[in-house]
Amino acid sequence: MNAPPAPPTRESWWRLGVALIAFVLWAHPSLVGLPFAALLLLAARADRPGWSQPLAGLVGAMSATLLVLTAETGGRLAAVTSTYIVLVTAAFLGLVLLKPAPIFRQASRALLIAGLATALLMQVMWGSDAWGALTWEATRVAGVMMRSVVEIAPDAFVAYEPMVRFVSLTWPGMLALQTLAGLALAWHLHVRLLSAPADGPATAAPAPAPARFKDFRMGDGWVWGIVAWLGVLILPVSNVLHVAGTNVGLVASVLYVLRGAAIVVTFAEAFGVSVMALVIVAGVAATLAVPLLFVLPGLCTLGITDTWYQCRRRLAAARSAGTAHSKD
Repeated sequence: MNAPPAPPTRESWWRLGVALIAFVLWAHPSLVGLPFAALLLLAARADRPGWSQPLAGLVGAMSATLLVLTAETGGRLAAVTSTYIVLVTAAFLGLVLLKPAPIFRQASRALLIAGLATALLMQVMWGSDAWGALTWEATRVAGVMMRSVVEIAPDAFVAYEPMVRFVSLTWPGMLALQTLAGLALAWHLHVRLLSAPADGPATAAPAPAPARFKDFRMGDGWVWGIVAWLGVLILPVSNVLHVAGTNVGLVASVLYVLRGAAIVVTFAEAFGVSVMALVIVAGVAATLAVPLLFVLPGLCTLGITDTWYQCRRRLAAARSAGTAHSKD
Protein backbone atom coordinates (compact mmCIF):
# COMPACT_ATOMS: atom_id res chain seq x y z
CA MET A 1 0.00 0.00 0.00
CA ASN A 2 1.44 3.37 -1.01
CA ALA A 3 1.99 5.91 1.73
CA PRO A 4 0.29 9.27 1.20
CA PRO A 5 2.59 12.09 0.09
CA ALA A 6 4.07 14.28 2.78
CA PRO A 7 2.38 17.63 3.38
CA PRO A 8 4.04 20.48 1.50
CA THR A 9 6.61 22.37 3.55
CA ARG A 10 7.11 26.14 3.60
CA GLU A 11 10.38 25.67 1.70
CA SER A 12 8.68 23.70 -1.09
CA TRP A 13 6.01 26.39 -1.48
CA TRP A 14 8.69 29.08 -1.52
CA ARG A 15 10.56 27.35 -4.33
CA LEU A 16 7.39 26.75 -6.32
CA GLY A 17 6.40 30.40 -5.91
CA VAL A 18 9.75 31.62 -7.23
CA ALA A 19 9.58 29.13 -10.11
CA LEU A 20 6.06 30.27 -11.00
CA ILE A 21 7.01 33.97 -11.02
CA ALA A 22 10.09 33.25 -13.16
CA PHE A 23 8.01 31.23 -15.60
CA VAL A 24 5.33 33.91 -15.98
CA LEU A 25 8.07 36.47 -16.74
CA TRP A 26 9.55 34.14 -19.36
CA ALA A 27 6.62 32.41 -21.07
CA HIS A 28 2.87 32.64 -21.64
CA PRO A 29 1.07 32.19 -18.28
CA SER A 30 -1.55 29.92 -19.85
CA LEU A 31 1.15 27.37 -20.62
CA VAL A 32 1.17 26.52 -16.92
CA GLY A 33 -2.33 27.72 -15.95
CA LEU A 34 -4.37 25.66 -18.41
CA PRO A 35 -2.62 22.31 -17.69
CA PHE A 36 -2.77 23.04 -13.95
CA ALA A 37 -6.53 23.62 -14.09
CA ALA A 38 -7.04 20.48 -16.18
CA LEU A 39 -4.97 18.36 -13.75
CA LEU A 40 -6.94 19.70 -10.79
CA LEU A 41 -10.23 18.77 -12.44
CA LEU A 42 -8.86 15.35 -13.34
CA ALA A 43 -7.75 14.70 -9.75
CA ALA A 44 -10.94 16.06 -8.14
CA ARG A 45 -12.01 13.78 -5.31
CA ALA A 46 -15.45 13.18 -3.86
CA ASP A 47 -14.10 13.34 -0.29
CA ARG A 48 -12.70 16.87 -0.80
CA PRO A 49 -15.50 19.01 -2.20
CA GLY A 50 -15.52 22.74 -2.40
CA TRP A 51 -11.98 23.87 -3.16
CA SER A 52 -10.28 22.13 -6.08
CA GLN A 53 -13.11 22.54 -8.59
CA PRO A 54 -13.60 26.31 -8.03
CA LEU A 55 -9.84 26.86 -8.10
CA ALA A 56 -9.55 24.88 -11.32
CA GLY A 57 -12.45 26.82 -12.82
CA LEU A 58 -10.92 30.17 -11.88
CA VAL A 59 -7.44 29.35 -13.17
CA GLY A 60 -8.87 27.72 -16.30
CA ALA A 61 -11.10 30.73 -17.06
CA MET A 62 -8.22 33.18 -16.59
CA SER A 63 -5.95 31.07 -18.80
CA ALA A 64 -8.57 30.76 -21.53
CA THR A 65 -9.22 34.51 -21.41
CA LEU A 66 -5.51 35.23 -21.81
CA LEU A 67 -5.35 32.86 -24.77
CA VAL A 68 -8.29 34.55 -26.49
CA LEU A 69 -6.86 38.02 -25.87
CA THR A 70 -3.45 36.90 -27.15
CA ALA A 71 -4.94 35.45 -30.32
CA GLU A 72 -7.14 38.50 -31.01
CA THR A 73 -4.63 41.25 -30.27
CA GLY A 74 -1.58 39.57 -31.82
CA GLY A 75 -0.78 38.34 -35.29
CA ARG A 76 -0.35 34.87 -36.69
CA LEU A 77 2.39 33.97 -34.26
CA ALA A 78 0.15 34.78 -31.29
CA ALA A 79 -2.72 32.78 -32.80
CA VAL A 80 -0.45 29.79 -33.42
CA THR A 81 0.90 29.98 -29.87
CA SER A 82 -2.59 30.06 -28.36
CA THR A 83 -3.73 27.12 -30.47
CA TYR A 84 -0.63 25.17 -29.58
CA ILE A 85 -1.16 25.71 -25.84
CA VAL A 86 -4.69 24.29 -26.08
CA LEU A 87 -3.46 21.29 -28.09
CA VAL A 88 -0.52 20.52 -25.80
CA THR A 89 -2.78 20.71 -22.74
CA ALA A 90 -5.24 18.27 -24.32
CA ALA A 91 -2.42 15.93 -25.36
CA PHE A 92 -0.82 16.03 -21.91
CA LEU A 93 -4.11 15.35 -20.16
CA GLY A 94 -4.87 12.46 -22.51
CA LEU A 95 -1.47 10.90 -21.89
CA VAL A 96 -1.89 11.23 -18.12
CA LEU A 97 -5.26 9.48 -18.36
CA LEU A 98 -4.12 6.72 -20.70
CA LYS A 99 -0.80 5.62 -19.22
CA PRO A 100 1.01 6.89 -16.11
CA ALA A 101 4.66 7.68 -16.80
CA PRO A 102 7.40 10.03 -15.55
CA ILE A 103 6.46 13.67 -16.00
CA PHE A 104 9.30 14.48 -18.41
CA ARG A 105 8.33 11.62 -20.71
CA GLN A 106 4.67 12.67 -20.69
CA ALA A 107 5.57 16.29 -21.38
CA SER A 108 7.90 15.32 -24.24
CA ARG A 109 5.21 13.16 -25.84
CA ALA A 110 2.59 15.90 -25.47
CA LEU A 111 5.03 18.38 -27.00
CA LEU A 112 5.58 16.15 -30.03
CA ILE A 113 1.87 15.46 -30.55
CA ALA A 114 0.84 19.11 -30.20
CA GLY A 115 3.71 20.30 -32.39
CA LEU A 116 2.75 17.98 -35.23
CA ALA A 117 -0.95 18.87 -34.89
CA THR A 118 -0.18 22.60 -34.92
CA ALA A 119 2.08 22.26 -37.97
CA LEU A 120 -0.67 20.35 -39.78
CA LEU A 121 -3.26 23.02 -38.97
CA MET A 122 -0.90 25.73 -40.19
CA GLN A 123 -0.37 23.88 -43.44
CA VAL A 124 -4.09 23.42 -43.98
CA MET A 125 -5.05 27.02 -43.13
CA TRP A 126 -2.17 29.04 -44.57
CA GLY A 127 -0.34 26.73 -46.95
CA SER A 128 3.39 26.63 -47.57
CA ASP A 129 3.90 30.31 -46.71
CA ALA A 130 2.97 29.80 -43.06
CA TRP A 131 6.49 29.25 -41.71
CA GLY A 132 7.91 32.20 -43.61
CA ALA A 133 5.21 34.50 -42.26
CA LEU A 134 5.77 33.27 -38.70
CA THR A 135 9.53 33.75 -39.01
CA TRP A 136 9.04 37.30 -40.27
CA GLU A 137 6.68 38.08 -37.38
CA ALA A 138 9.09 36.55 -34.87
CA THR A 139 11.83 38.77 -36.30
CA ARG A 140 9.62 41.85 -35.93
CA VAL A 141 8.70 40.99 -32.32
CA ALA A 142 12.36 40.34 -31.46
CA GLY A 143 13.33 43.66 -33.05
CA VAL A 144 10.76 45.56 -30.97
CA MET A 145 11.95 43.81 -27.82
CA MET A 146 15.62 44.54 -28.49
CA ARG A 147 14.89 48.18 -29.31
CA SER A 148 13.31 48.53 -25.88
CA VAL A 149 16.43 47.03 -24.34
CA VAL A 150 18.72 49.34 -26.32
CA GLU A 151 16.72 52.39 -25.18
CA ILE A 152 17.40 51.42 -21.57
CA ALA A 153 21.00 50.19 -22.09
CA PRO A 154 22.56 51.76 -25.22
CA ASP A 155 25.65 49.55 -24.86
CA ALA A 156 23.48 46.57 -25.79
CA PHE A 157 23.24 47.83 -29.37
CA VAL A 158 26.13 45.57 -30.41
CA ALA A 159 23.96 42.56 -29.51
CA TYR A 160 20.91 43.87 -31.40
CA GLU A 161 21.34 42.07 -34.71
CA PRO A 162 22.68 38.74 -33.31
CA MET A 163 19.87 38.53 -30.75
CA VAL A 164 17.16 39.34 -33.29
CA ARG A 165 18.55 36.70 -35.63
CA PHE A 166 18.80 34.15 -32.82
CA VAL A 167 15.26 34.74 -31.51
CA SER A 168 13.68 34.64 -34.96
CA LEU A 169 15.50 31.38 -35.72
CA THR A 170 14.91 29.54 -32.44
CA TRP A 171 11.38 30.54 -31.41
CA PRO A 172 10.05 26.96 -31.96
CA GLY A 173 12.79 25.53 -29.73
CA MET A 174 12.15 28.21 -27.10
CA LEU A 175 8.44 27.37 -27.15
CA ALA A 176 9.33 23.69 -26.72
CA LEU A 177 11.46 24.50 -23.65
CA GLN A 178 8.67 26.65 -22.24
CA THR A 179 6.27 23.76 -22.78
CA LEU A 180 8.44 21.27 -20.88
CA ALA A 181 8.90 23.75 -18.04
CA GLY A 182 5.22 24.75 -17.94
CA LEU A 183 3.89 21.18 -17.88
CA ALA A 184 6.40 20.17 -15.21
CA LEU A 185 5.51 23.19 -13.09
CA ALA A 186 1.77 22.53 -13.49
CA TRP A 187 2.31 18.93 -12.37
CA HIS A 188 4.36 20.01 -9.34
CA LEU A 189 1.76 22.59 -8.33
CA HIS A 190 -1.17 20.20 -8.54
CA VAL A 191 0.71 17.51 -6.60
CA ARG A 192 1.62 19.99 -3.86
CA LEU A 193 -1.98 21.17 -3.55
CA LEU A 194 -3.40 17.65 -3.49
CA SER A 195 -0.86 16.54 -0.89
CA ALA A 196 -2.61 18.63 1.77
CA PRO A 197 -4.47 16.34 4.22
CA ALA A 198 -8.17 15.88 3.62
CA ASP A 199 -10.93 14.98 6.05
CA GLY A 200 -12.24 11.49 5.67
CA PRO A 201 -10.87 8.44 3.85
CA ALA A 202 -9.18 8.91 0.51
CA THR A 203 -11.10 7.56 -2.45
CA ALA A 204 -8.38 7.99 -5.05
CA ALA A 205 -4.74 7.06 -5.24
CA PRO A 206 -2.39 9.97 -4.51
CA ALA A 207 -0.62 11.55 -7.43
CA PRO A 208 2.98 10.38 -7.89
CA ALA A 209 5.42 12.67 -6.10
CA PRO A 210 7.55 14.81 -8.44
CA ALA A 211 11.16 13.73 -8.85
CA ARG A 212 13.87 15.82 -7.23
CA PHE A 213 15.94 18.10 -9.44
CA LYS A 214 19.15 16.25 -8.58
CA ASP A 215 17.58 13.10 -10.09
CA PHE A 216 16.82 14.80 -13.40
CA ARG A 217 17.77 12.78 -16.46
CA MET A 218 16.35 12.07 -19.90
CA GLY A 219 16.64 9.30 -22.48
CA ASP A 220 19.95 8.60 -24.16
CA GLY A 221 18.39 9.37 -27.55
CA TRP A 222 18.59 13.10 -26.84
CA VAL A 223 22.30 12.97 -27.67
CA TRP A 224 21.26 12.77 -31.32
CA GLY A 225 19.88 16.30 -30.98
CA ILE A 226 23.43 17.50 -30.31
CA VAL A 227 24.66 15.46 -33.28
CA ALA A 228 21.99 17.07 -35.49
CA TRP A 229 23.01 20.54 -34.35
CA LEU A 230 26.66 19.91 -35.08
CA GLY A 231 25.70 18.44 -38.44
CA VAL A 232 23.82 21.54 -39.62
CA LEU A 233 26.69 23.73 -38.45
CA ILE A 234 29.30 21.77 -40.40
CA LEU A 235 27.51 20.37 -43.46
CA PRO A 236 25.93 22.35 -46.31
CA VAL A 237 22.23 21.67 -45.76
CA SER A 238 18.99 23.32 -46.82
CA ASN A 239 17.49 26.17 -44.83
CA VAL A 240 14.70 23.92 -43.53
CA LEU A 241 17.16 21.37 -42.15
CA HIS A 242 19.29 24.17 -40.70
CA VAL A 243 16.34 25.64 -38.79
CA ALA A 244 15.11 22.22 -37.63
CA GLY A 245 18.55 21.06 -36.53
CA THR A 246 19.28 24.31 -34.70
CA ASN A 247 16.04 24.16 -32.72
CA VAL A 248 16.46 20.49 -31.83
CA GLY A 249 20.04 21.22 -30.78
CA LEU A 250 18.91 24.16 -28.63
CA VAL A 251 16.39 22.01 -26.74
CA ALA A 252 18.85 19.15 -26.30
CA SER A 253 21.62 21.50 -25.15
CA VAL A 254 19.44 23.13 -22.48
CA LEU A 255 18.32 19.71 -21.23
CA TYR A 256 21.93 18.53 -21.00
CA VAL A 257 22.86 21.72 -19.12
CA LEU A 258 20.11 20.89 -16.61
CA ARG A 259 21.36 17.30 -16.40
CA GLY A 260 24.88 18.55 -15.75
CA ALA A 261 23.57 20.94 -13.08
CA ALA A 262 21.72 18.05 -11.42
CA ILE A 263 24.98 16.09 -11.28
CA VAL A 264 26.76 19.07 -9.68
CA VAL A 265 23.99 19.35 -7.06
CA THR A 266 24.27 15.63 -6.30
CA PHE A 267 28.03 15.74 -5.81
CA ALA A 268 27.80 18.99 -3.83
CA GLU A 269 25.32 17.38 -1.47
CA ALA A 270 27.56 14.33 -1.11
CA PHE A 271 30.54 16.51 -0.15
CA GLY A 272 28.61 18.80 2.18
CA VAL A 273 28.31 21.88 -0.06
CA SER A 274 25.03 23.72 0.53
CA VAL A 275 22.57 24.47 -2.23
CA MET A 276 22.68 28.16 -1.28
CA ALA A 277 26.41 28.23 -2.05
CA LEU A 278 25.69 26.82 -5.50
CA VAL A 279 22.97 29.42 -6.05
CA ILE A 280 25.40 32.21 -5.13
CA VAL A 281 28.02 30.84 -7.53
CA ALA A 282 25.41 30.57 -10.29
CA GLY A 283 24.30 34.16 -9.63
CA VAL A 284 27.86 35.44 -9.86
CA ALA A 285 28.40 33.50 -13.10
CA ALA A 286 25.18 34.94 -14.54
CA THR A 287 26.27 38.48 -13.60
CA LEU A 288 29.75 38.09 -15.06
CA ALA A 289 29.38 36.97 -18.65
CA VAL A 290 32.89 35.52 -19.00
CA PRO A 291 32.51 32.80 -16.30
CA LEU A 292 29.05 32.02 -17.70
CA LEU A 293 30.60 31.27 -21.10
CA PHE A 294 32.64 28.53 -19.42
CA VAL A 295 29.99 27.27 -16.99
CA LEU A 296 27.24 26.53 -19.51
CA PRO A 297 29.40 24.55 -21.98
CA GLY A 298 30.95 22.73 -19.01
CA LEU A 299 27.56 21.70 -17.63
CA CYS A 300 26.38 20.66 -21.10
CA THR A 301 29.50 18.52 -21.62
CA LEU A 302 29.05 16.96 -18.19
CA GLY A 303 25.43 16.14 -18.99
CA ILE A 304 26.37 14.55 -22.32
CA THR A 305 29.17 12.42 -20.86
CA ASP A 306 26.77 11.23 -18.16
CA THR A 307 24.94 9.36 -20.92
CA TRP A 308 27.74 6.80 -20.87
CA TYR A 309 29.49 7.40 -17.55
CA GLN A 310 26.41 7.54 -15.25
CA CYS A 311 28.11 9.75 -12.65
CA ARG A 312 25.35 9.68 -10.04
CA ARG A 313 24.98 5.91 -10.24
CA ARG A 314 28.71 5.48 -9.74
CA LEU A 315 28.65 7.89 -6.80
CA ALA A 316 25.77 6.00 -5.16
CA ALA A 317 27.60 2.68 -5.68
CA ALA A 318 30.81 4.09 -4.21
CA ARG A 319 29.01 5.48 -1.17
CA SER A 320 27.18 2.19 -0.63
CA ALA A 321 30.43 0.28 -0.86
CA GLY A 322 32.08 2.71 1.57
CA THR A 323 29.20 2.33 4.04
CA ALA A 324 29.34 -1.45 3.84
CA HIS A 325 33.12 -1.41 4.31
CA SER A 326 32.86 0.84 7.39
CA LYS A 327 30.32 -1.50 8.95
CA ASP A 328 32.67 -4.45 8.41
